[in-house]
Amino acid sequence: MRNIMRNTPITNLEQLADDLRQLRRQRGSSQQQLAERALLSRRTVTNAENGENVGLKEFTRLVNALGYEVVLRPRNTVVFEELAEMFKDE
Repeated sequence: MRNIMRNTPITNLEQLADDLRQLRRQRGSSQQQLAERALLSRRTVTNAENGENVGLKEFTRLVNALGYEVVLRPRNTVVFEELAEMFKDE
């Protein structure tokens, strides 16, 4: 999801914020539309996309409204979706 040409997020929080923003944009939704689907304020969406303090409940509602779920996994583990990228021909 990240674009290599711009500054790459360096923390989990920054990565989550960046991923949330990219998912919303890929779906062609405004912050207001996402907020309405998640039954939250637009300010909450803005805060989440900026990596600011948002409760886990609110963040989960945003992610669910985009058709995703929050999943915890051990660091440095590979998931099926990442395999194609890891073994891509160069």
